[in-house]
Amino acid sequence: VMPRDPEQLDDHEFQAFVALRAWRLRRKNELEVEPYKICQNRTLCELIRRKRNEAGFASGQISEGDTTDIANDESHDETVVEEELLSVWGVGPSKAAKDGFGWEMLDVLGSDENVQHLEFSRQMKS
Repeated sequence: VMPRDPEQLDDHEFQAFVALRAWRLRRKNELEVEPYKICQNRTLCELIRRKRNEAGFASGQISEGDTTDIANDESHDETVVEEELLSVWGVGPSKAAKDGFGWEMLDVLGSDENVQHLEFSRQMKS
């Protein structure tokens, strides 16, 4: 069962939620829109749980500055990430597209600190 509210996250997942919420606030201020128009809490919670449950979920992204020539693989990886993002509640085609909010959220969850939080959560679960 996927969490709908931050109260349904464990302490480590909640730390990742705090980071995503801070990202959403920054983007809200930049774009001058309401936070729920960027994404709802339920989307943040589900994305966190999906990354916690499956470390490789939506991880086909190419890191910035990677100059390796993998044109065909990059295209395939992007497609896989987009498809996996589309499986998250509240993520539609524009958020799942390469430069969409979904990829930005994955970058936030991919920080060393959040990877560690999700790993701790994963260990608690088992």
